[in-house]
Amino acid sequence: MGCALKCPKCGREYELGARVWRCECGSPLQVLCDPFQFKPAVGVRGMWRYRASLPLVEGAEPVTLGEGGTPVVRLDVSGVRLHLKLEYLNPTGSFKDRGSSLALTNLKASGVTEVVEDSSGNAGASISAYSAAAGVRCRVYTPASAPQGKKLQVRLYGANLIEVPGDRGEAARRALGELAGAFYASHLWSPFFPEANATIAYEFYEEVGVPNAVVAPVGSGGLILGIHLGFRRLSENGYADAAPRLYGVQSATNPVLYEALYGRRYEKPELEVVAEGVMVREPPRLEEVVESIRGSGGGVVVVGKEEVAEGLRFLAKRGLLVEPTSATVIPAVVRLVEEGLVDRGESILAPLTGSGLKALDRVESLLREAVGKP
Repeated sequence: MGCALKCPKCGREYELGARVWRCECGSPLQVLCDPFQFKPAVGVRGMWRYRASLPLVEGAEPVTLGEGGTPVVRLDVSGVRLHLKLEYLNPTGSFKDRGSSLALTNLKASGVTEVVEDSSGNAGASISAYSAAAGVRCRVYTPASAPQGKKLQVRLYGANLIEVPGDRGEAARRALGELAGAFYASHLWSPFFPEANATIAYEFYEEVGVPNAVVAPVGSGGLILGIHLGFRRLSENGYADAAPRLYGVQSATNPVLYEALYGRRYEKPELEVVAEGVMVREPPRLEEVVESIRGSGGGVVVVGKEEVAEGLRFLAKRGLLVEPTSATVIPAVVRLVEEGLVDRGESILAPLTGSGLKALDRVESLLREAVGKP
């Protein structure tokens, strides 16, 4: 399968192994492969079961910790068949491991020896782990306010953690200003993260089929874009009859996707950040996400602090301990049914993106403040 990196804005192309993290025109890059191959490897479990469908630099060998192959838990929520894919059971506790595995596989094969990442937690931990597995040096810039558990993960994996006063945007500015010859491996910009997340769709397709809709939290957008890519490719190449509708979920503290899709300000903003994973103020792939959701016939749901707390409680009472970002999908599904956007009886795929064990202090505080003791 021949692959290259292509700019969707100016059309410039780069070799798959080129050491570029964005186009010269400033746009994020996409992976272009021809033809698409869906040939799951016999006897292989996890993300690398779909090696034939992944873009790989020539000679690359997987940098893997056993990511993918996550289980699906089925629940009835407001009359819909909800399929929760437990992405928080990946090696470092989040779905980011899929993207980190593919990115470090290709970066190592391209000769990169040091990477820099900026992250509010999960991506930094994941990139750190896979850099360690690849034998690549790693620096992670994170807001000082990021959860302690995630910062500890970064340190334990051997990465150099730089805590930055200020928000997520300031961490990114510091990272870019202090590259010092290292490669900027930001998950927000990397074309390999959406490609790796397409394997979520491939796994679900093999186990369950094609859902009527996908409901997923949106920060940088790489998760929902990847799932969309996977189902779209299956549909366009005759493996499935159709692709699902996409519904992005955001927090009332950062409804940038809502405002971009609907062209109006969100009317009930909140100030307190309770879901760090969706706090990307300027997602580089915002236009791609908007186009994908609009083209699928889906939409965006914005949830507030109390709804997130209710989602946490709902999942915990069913044995699923997740971080606040993951819990946003539960109130979103309820709202979609109430508003008639999802019909009772339809099937929904909702990935649970991060483990609550990495943010126990946040989970406990949110539950106590919003709805009383758990």
